[in-house]
Amino acid sequence: MKLISILMILITLFWISPIGLVFAPVNVGVKGGDWIEYNLEYSGLAPRDYPEWIKIDVYNVEGTSITANLTLVKVDGTTDTVGGTYNLETGVLDLLLIPANLDKGDDFFHIDFGRVIIGGVEEYSYCNAKRRVNFATIDGIECHWDMVTGILLESEHSTNNFSQKMVADKTNMWDSQIFGIDSTIFYIIILTILTMIAITVFIVWRKQ
Repeated sequence: MKLISILMILITLFWISPIGLVFAPVNVGVKGGDWIEYNLEYSGLAPRDYPEWIKIDVYNVEGTSITANLTLVKVDGTTDTVGGTYNLETGVLDLLLIPANLDKGDDFFHIDFGRVIIGGVEEYSYCNAKRRVNFATIDGIECHWDMVTGILLESEHSTNNFSQKMVADKTNMWDSQIFGIDSTIFYIIILTILTMIAITVFIVWRKQ
């Protein structure tokens, strides 16, 4: 009986530990050279050393290891830069990046938050383009991530003194869209239409 009890304890510990849990595959959706910028808004008494603008620059990706640089402009006007290498298997700083191509019900591990389950997938507009978006709520923090890249798009949370909202503003990870069309394709269409109009006008003029 004692042996059975020990085995049951070991099995329980295995299943509740990160090693025992089976998570979705860790796919990295960013690459060296990618960047994204965020604007942050506060209501209430936000600390002066909190950021009001953030830029993430990805320098290198090897396997699940991501080397990136964070530039922060704080509420008090000062600028700070933080660089480091993060492992996506254990979680990137402040949930700024999660595994790519997750679907509703998929999960991932974060060293600070444990098991995180994707609550759903919706389509929203960020950085002038419609994107498939993962969303989840973790310890009262509402998060939206880009499904294809895994990059954070929006987060919102509140404390007793203030609330913070962070929204992606600019990026080079995808092309902006005009009326739901890739901007490059849109301008090609416009140029084609203008060319056809010019040719038609020229032909009519020649016939007169």
